Amino acid sequence: MNRLLRLAAGCALVAALCLVFGRAPSAAPENDYVGAQVCAGCHEAQAKAWAGSHHAKSMAPPSAANVLGDFSGADPRFFRRGADFFVRAEGADGKAADFRVAATFGVAPLQQYLLEVSGGRLQAFPVAWDSRAKSEGGQKWFSLYPGEKIQPGDPLHWTGRNANWNFMCAECHSTGVAKTYRFDTDSYDTRWREQNVACEACHGPGARHVAWAKAGARGGDDGLLAVKQADGFWNDFDARGIRHWQGEARKNPSEEICAPCHARRRPIAQAKPGAAFLDGFSPALLDPGLYFPDGQIKDEVFEWGSFQQSRMHAAGVTCADCHEPHGAALRAQGNALCGQCHAQSVFDGPQHHHHASGPGTQCVACHMPQRTYMQIHVRHDHSLRIPRPAASAKLGAPDACAACHADKDAAWADARLRGWGARRQDERAGSDIAEASRLAAFAVQPGAAALQSLVAALRSPSPLLRLGALRGLAPYDESLREKLVGALRDDPLRALRIEAARLTPNAQTPALDEWRAAETLAADRPESHLNLGALAAERGDAAEAENAFRRAVSLDDKFASGWLNLADLLRATGRDSEAEGLLRKALAAAPEDADAHYALALWFVRQHRLADARAEAREAARLNAADRRFADLLRLLP
Repeated sequence: MNRLLRLAAGCALVAALCLVFGRAPSAAPENDYVGAQVCAGCHEAQAKAWAGSHHAKSMAPPSAANVLGDFSGADPRFFRRGADFFVRAEGADGKAADFRVAATFGVAPLQQYLLEVSGGRLQAFPVAWDSRAKSEGGQKWFSLYPGEKIQPGDPLHWTGRNANWNFMCAECHSTGVAKTYRFDTDSYDTRWREQNVACEACHGPGARHVAWAKAGARGGDDGLLAVKQADGFWNDFDARGIRHWQGEARKNPSEEICAPCHARRRPIAQAKPGAAFLDGFSPALLDPGLYFPDGQIKDEVFEWGSFQQSRMHAAGVTCADCHEPHGAALRAQGNALCGQCHAQSVFDGPQHHHHASGPGTQCVACHMPQRTYMQIHVRHDHSLRIPRPAASAKLGAPDACAACHADKDAAWADARLRGWGARRQDERAGSDIAEASRLAAFAVQPGAAALQSLVAALRSPSPLLRLGALRGLAPYDESLREKLVGALRDDPLRALRIEAARLTPNAQTPALDEWRAAETLAADRPESHLNLGALAAERGDAAEAENAFRRAVSLDDKFASGWLNLADLLRATGRDSEAEGLLRKALAAAPEDADAHYALALWFVRQHRLADARAEAREAARLNAADRRFADLLRLLP
């Protein structure tokens, strides 16, 4: 059964990390929310700042005031009928139909539209409105997937699971969301307290606070999320021209509030605003495919993971030091923002940036390089690193210098920097998230030295290091894992307890129930049923494992991992003769999946159909030449 668990582990974070896309006809059942209008009665300045923010416009009813796109019919796909807005599009059945716009989604630099389909689903349409000024290339419709023809049934089709607002987007674009998914009907009854990201999304439900204020209370528990600032102050500029925090260790309360929606992560519990991030979410680390080898952002990972790497984070800088938390605007513009802590007389001049004019004079150009998502959405890397062209070239990572000097190579840029006195150093080292990522990577390169590092990190006071060590222990024998991580099933943070339970699935503990509950949160995703099936298989419950795998493929008959795991379960339980059809369904769903061809090759070997086995093994090796299993199988076949 170990292969079952290994396949599932590969999908463990896939289920709920993405937040790229995003019906709530009435309020969620909780009665302790009061709404932004009530808050504005006493907090006028904060409410005014918030009203102009992207948070306030994260989602809105489709009114003439809120819809920015051209629904005049000039593009026949986008038109109006009376007060309603419609999109004519290919539905899940492949036929063109008219779909009503249920909500606007975002505001700048683009606005998407959520379309209503059956089962209470809202789906994000992949043709968006470029809301930038015409002079900037905006005021037009554009595709998020230019040049691609995404067919119905593909998870990326606008009717597919990766464009589903209820799962992918709702909790971060609205306030007080209750997803409410029913597996038996495969339907949602998703509700919110406020349609946008309003006051109580960050401060928590406000009813007790309102009662406290009406009572004329002073001091004590005011009923809102407590954000205690550390005692201390920022010193004057030192000899290098940098301010340093003087006082008690500066906890980052804004990080716990911001991280749940500004990190690549998956929910593992119904988290309350301000609760410890790792108690409600399991984050991605600096994983290949998500980040470049030096830790720069690559895929859509938002800001938390990169900021965790920065020297600013280590120095106690918080999100709210740079971003005013209510309007979310920068506290100062241009280099003046950095000048809050880095003396402009030292850093904002040619003696530091070595540019006479142009983008190179801006701090963010070198220290917060840009990356574009969704075709036009420019984001800044928040790791605030020093450019290292030679290291970037060696690692295959972007180089900030090349953003302006595309005609020059890394050697030229490196020589210029060294000529200015820059020192070579490894920017990846030093942060907890970088070290946690190194530890987690031992999962694919286990050994004695790796184990020594992992064991030491399990005792670290840093939650991220403990998390990385737990992930790195996955390939080791379960009896060893039990000896090493048993105590961490009682860790104060749920994410770590769940990782420890994943490593010791045969131990019946409260942490195991927390793991099951975390997967059940995403019961609308086939990946979660795959994980539950792998757990049941590991624990010897073949009947429940089969039920879970069949639930996974019932949600998505093109979910290849579900078919592969189900076929392997049949093999392990003496029903191998039934597996061929399942393996062929996996291949039909993912014809370019080398593992699917390999699994079918092994089935042919067991059936003594060696010519067929050779053909499938050859195809697996062609698709993934780096995996030695496929070449080894070919050598063994006559």
